[in-house]
Amino acid sequence: MPIITVQFIKDVVANDEQKRELIVKLTDTFISVVGEVARPYVYCIIQETPQMEWGIGGKPMPDLAFLIGPEYRGMHAKSNEIMGAVVEQAAKQGAAGAGEASEKDDVAAKMWLGGKDHE
Repeated sequence: MPIITVQFIKDVVANDEQKRELIVKLTDTFISVVGEVARPYVYCIIQETPQMEWGIGGKPMPDLAFLIGPEYRGMHAKSNEIMGAVVEQAAKQGAAGAGEASEKDDVAAKMWLGGKDHE
């Protein structure tokens, strides 16, 4: 049996009417791809997580001030810097021959830790 699972934050993403519409439209979309024969077997489950029982970057959510603040922007900037360096190194290794994935992971880990070797 196909199971479609949607997860979101309770009382933030969708109201009861929208959840019912999601169930219908997600099922219809699935059936449009695999065929009507599967309709009686399609389960559509909406899982809602209560507020403050999930987080981003180690902060319980929703903490809207955090999401628009300098700490979160700094996390994004650091992550983008690391990803950019890994992509750049991968491009260089690709030009010079196949590089090991673990080497790329090591570069990212060292950069994330501020140049320190990870333990």
